[in-house]
Amino acid sequence: MDLTNIIENTCAEVVEIYRHLHMHPELSEQEKETADYICQTLDAHNIPYQRNIAGHGISALVKGSGSGCIGIRADIDALAISETTEVPYASVNPGVMHACGHDMHAAILLGTGIVLSEIADQLPGSVKLIFQPAEETTGGAHQMIEAGVLQQPDVSAMIGLHVDPAFETGSIIMRKGAMNAAVNDFTMQIKGQQCHGAQPERGIDPIVVAADMIMTLQTVATRFTAATNPVVVSIGSIHGGSGCNIIPGEVTMQGTLRAVSKETLTAIQKRVEQIAAGTAATYGASVEFSWMETPFPPLINDDKVIDIVEQAAKDVQFVVHPMPETSMGADDFAFFTEAVPGAYFNLGCAPKGTKLSPLHNGNFIGDEKALSAGMKIELQTVLALLDKYSNV
Repeated sequence: MDLTNIIENTCAEVVEIYRHLHMHPELSEQEKETADYICQTLDAHNIPYQRNIAGHGISALVKGSGSGCIGIRADIDALAISETTEVPYASVNPGVMHACGHDMHAAILLGTGIVLSEIADQLPGSVKLIFQPAEETTGGAHQMIEAGVLQQPDVSAMIGLHVDPAFETGSIIMRKGAMNAAVNDFTMQIKGQQCHGAQPERGIDPIVVAADMIMTLQTVATRFTAATNPVVVSIGSIHGGSGCNIIPGEVTMQGTLRAVSKETLTAIQKRVEQIAAGTAATYGASVEFSWMETPFPPLINDDKVIDIVEQAAKDVQFVVHPMPETSMGADDFAFFTEAVPGAYFNLGCAPKGTKLSPLHNGNFIGDEKALSAGMKIELQTVLALLDKYSNV
């Protein structure tokens, strides 16, 4: 099925959608205006949907004639980053920006849905368009699945993409098996005893405890885990104290654990808790942990589905780059690939010969030509998956 003309006719609208979303970013669990705009676009193209799923999630359905159903996911939340791009459609919300490309993901999925709606009578099955909130925080994918987004009709397979500024537009980056790590984030409170800075012996200094703990926690990766089994233990935030001559009573640290399997993630969590408790006890302090309610599993691509993505990329003449090793980054699309056969891949979004700023950077802006490229790969893949999973 040649969709070239339909895609080209849709591109201008998709660029407009992208620029609107980029200009009006919203943080995780606050995506109401974003959801309203997505629903207005779906209404304009007579695509039925359900909204307010697990917060501001939306599930739209392009119904074909067969029994199978393929799902496509786009995340819609933004980050607490100030934009520095100076593009005409830069964020109007101070301190909030689509620095991870979720605006591109949502625009691509809307464009894909618009094209599919125009050829719905030719589809051998249905396509569910899933617009997911809270990817950057609580894991909206898990919450949407719990709310039944993969049912009525049942989704047979899932795909999703993420823009990648390290690769040129017209390319995809993919990996069979484990693509992303499992993750469990934590907050740790170290409780000591406040006293005068001139008389530290009269208190228990949680800053000293925290300093010792940060260094000791690195042994989880270097001494308690095999070098062939990569793990990450990172402290990203530490807060304590209010004055130069006051030893505080408490220090709060935040960090993240990453591993390539759920079993290893559980094991290193226990080790971190043991090290923290032991280090605190050495100084007469105590420690309390608060962990993610639902840790992310590793994102494992299904071999058969990722093979279809690869062939689809070749069919639309994309360059395919294999990802040489599992990324220690995490994405809650992992909950979808845990629930049904699925594939996640990266989409190059850098203009040829141009070096873009990385993701999670205030100066990141993707190539708008990547929007049509994303539509092409999603459409080609979905049509192939429908052929595989639908019974007309």
